[in-house]
Amino acid sequence: MVGETVDRIVADALEAEVRSRYRPRSGSVAETVVCRLETGDGDGDEPPSRVVCKRGGASVWTGDVIEPLVLEYMTAATDLPVPRVLASGSFADGSNDPLERWAIYEFREGANPGPRYHKLEPTVRRRLVADAGELLGRLHGTSALAFDRVGGLARGADDRSLRLREPDGWHAVDPGWPLTRVPVPLAGDEDCRPVLTHGDYQPSNLLVDDDGAVTAVLDWGNAHVTHAEYALARAEARFVDVYAGRLPRAERKQLQELFRRTYANCAPLETGFDRRAPVYKLLWVAQSGANYLRIAREPRGRRQLRTQVRRLVE
Repeated sequence: MVGETVDRIVADALEAEVRSRYRPRSGSVAETVVCRLETGDGDGDEPPSRVVCKRGGASVWTGDVIEPLVLEYMTAATDLPVPRVLASGSFADGSNDPLERWAIYEFREGANPGPRYHKLEPTVRRRLVADAGELLGRLHGTSALAFDRVGGLARGADDRSLRLREPDGWHAVDPGWPLTRVPVPLAGDEDCRPVLTHGDYQPSNLLVDDDGAVTAVLDWGNAHVTHAEYALARAEARFVDVYAGRLPRAERKQLQELFRRTYANCAPLETGFDRRAPVYKLLWVAQSGANYLRIAREPRGRRQLRTQVRRLVE
């Protein structure tokens, strides 16, 4: 999605001319282009000076492009720092092909800390982790985002609403049945609170300022509903555990405690999470492997995996 296609989408949706465009160095699996517009500073009815245009980005859980709907839902229900949806649509009305769908988002200032996360100054990294834990807690602690069961998110029949779809197979949306076979002191009903969660909450999907304060949470295309503690453990693994060997053990322990403490300031954290977290994390590794195998069986899934691998290499 480059050149004339982007220009036409922006011109039709925002009545603005694209002056220049570039691809972000890291980020979404969707085809993503940052556009600098000819006029406007974001005041009044004028378009902003920069916008982000995306095409595709199907959810790995349901195959639907849900990010515009999730962000509209988030903007209405929370004050979390997420991009506003400026416009969305499709190239062909009624098409079920994810690549036919596009959306234009607000451009948020900040740097992507993912590629240099382990090289940040410790004080900057602590601020980032503190903010990340608080934001995840605010997400999981918002009553308007509570659900009665887990599942993937798909488009409703009207194409403008979200519906919850039952999990299909054993994957990282639902850890329920393995945990029901674990003794009660390790896992109980109070630990399985269904919440809307990001789906890929990690440093590479944040923007931060020079001090490490989070300015935006990006790439909600794989958002889904899962158990709160499971989502917390998965996120903790992405901010702390995967950096074993790159960060000193003592610092990882401090970051883990900080992440949990700031999360617990905004959402319930049941006693004994420290005993359950390793089980959740092992389960996440196993389920993620099984999920990648399932995705790789489909052409769409193989395209997404190739895109992810290419971005990792870059």
